[in-house]
Amino acid sequence: MICKIIKKYNIGVFLILPMFLGLISCYDSGSEEFVPPTGNVNNIQPNTLFTTSTSASDNLTIVFRSYSTDATSYFWDFGDGNTSTEANPDYTYATGGLYAVKLTTTSSDGLTAEAIENVSPIFVDFNFGAIDSQVTFENLTTGAKTLVWDFGDGNTVEWDAEDAGTDSNFSPIHSYITAETFTVTLIATNYLGVGVSVTKNIEGLVLSTVPDFTFDVSSLDVQFTDASILAVSHSWDFGDGNTSTETSPSHTYAVAGTYNVTLTTTNEAGVSRSITKPVPVGGIEPTFKVIVQNSTCNDHTSNTGDNADAWDMTPNSTVVDDNLGTIDSPYRALWRNTDLNAYIDATFCTNEQPGSTSDGNKFGPNAGGGRGVKLSNSCRRLYQLVNVEPGVEYTFTIDTRSEVEGINTEVFILNNEITTEDAINTEAERATNTDGYALIDNDFNGSKSSSSNDTFTTTTFTFEASANIAVIYVRALKAVDSSNEVFIDNIDIITPGF
Repeated sequence: MICKIIKKYNIGVFLILPMFLGLISCYDSGSEEFVPPTGNVNNIQPNTLFTTSTSASDNLTIVFRSYSTDATSYFWDFGDGNTSTEANPDYTYATGGLYAVKLTTTSSDGLTAEAIENVSPIFVDFNFGAIDSQVTFENLTTGAKTLVWDFGDGNTVEWDAEDAGTDSNFSPIHSYITAETFTVTLIATNYLGVGVSVTKNIEGLVLSTVPDFTFDVSSLDVQFTDASILAVSHSWDFGDGNTSTETSPSHTYAVAGTYNVTLTTTNEAGVSRSITKPVPVGGIEPTFKVIVQNSTCNDHTSNTGDNADAWDMTPNSTVVDDNLGTIDSPYRALWRNTDLNAYIDATFCTNEQPGSTSDGNKFGPNAGGGRGVKLSNSCRRLYQLVNVEPGVEYTFTIDTRSEVEGINTEVFILNNEITTEDAINTEAERATNTDGYALIDNDFNGSKSSSSNDTFTTTTFTFEASANIAVIYVRALKAVDSSNEVFIDNIDIITPGF
């Protein structure tokens, strides 16, 4: 209702009325006075998003650009404890890594919207120092998930963030065998799969001596043979308090045992290098039982892929245990040969892990069933590192069955963790790098579908350990697909007296 006072003057004379009359007139407009609305009239929730890119001049700097609906204020959380209220900040991280960045925007109506995205800044650089031809690299990189060092002489090493941070491949030491100028490249990949590389030249190298030796033992007498490179002098420490400066000395020990023998050689530049090897003398009695992990191939059967993890040269971080659920892998800390894995990936195909199979040896130690492992293409291998004692003679045993004729299985007992199969492909290389070898060519069973004849071939051989470790390594290069498989079970190293 709108009311209005109307004043009207009357010139005439009236006795009963005052000289003027004030009249009040009221009328109804039919509607309220218009007041503009405020707030989110249509109840539309604003949204926000942003893009990221790495600065062209600095891989630790991320360029953020926001695209938001009706944003009047911005709040960036960069995931490292720092924030910004700019609309489009460029932010430099102090350390590389994987960060979850959150943008919160506020609209003119006071409503908020959020967006989250991962960024992976990275810093890649290295220093190095050289003593004759041995170069020590200091890796300054942060934020890398994987690394590849290319030393420029055909050799490479890899590192993965899942490995221990002190892994030697993070800041490697590399010895060159010539004194050329080498171009070293460090390739780092961040947590989003983007690679960044740094290249530097290694110059001014002086050829280094490379000490090495072999030995033959007869009871307590040992003949040492020098196999060093560029040595002008030799110094032997026989590990029992005796020494020699001869090139290839002989030595008689007083009592049986395993002695750590050290050979130090010096080159023309006066720089020395040393190598130490365990030398078993007089016949060694074992002091502990060798443990082969998952030797019956039956562990972790809830997840059958994990059943073969004990035979993978790069074991998983976790496995699924029948009773405990997901647990840390019991194998990863014991061995992990990423160099050999990379070689097999490049030479044959990816996925070197053996498969798990329900077709285990029904008539072996696990009679009545049980799982096994299998090799089903040319890149698959069995790999496991075990602790042994130099000088002890062990018995190795394995059950195998190939699916068709002509698929031979090779078994190697390595005395070191090789980085390529060039170290075992010839008889001469096997003589240096293996303590035992077997070529199994009689494990085909044409009646394998018959349960009464579903048998495996058991192969055994003895070997004398020459180092503190032995690597069980099995391959079948002609097992190329699921129709040409090799099934394997009951892999073990038997320790005398245990």
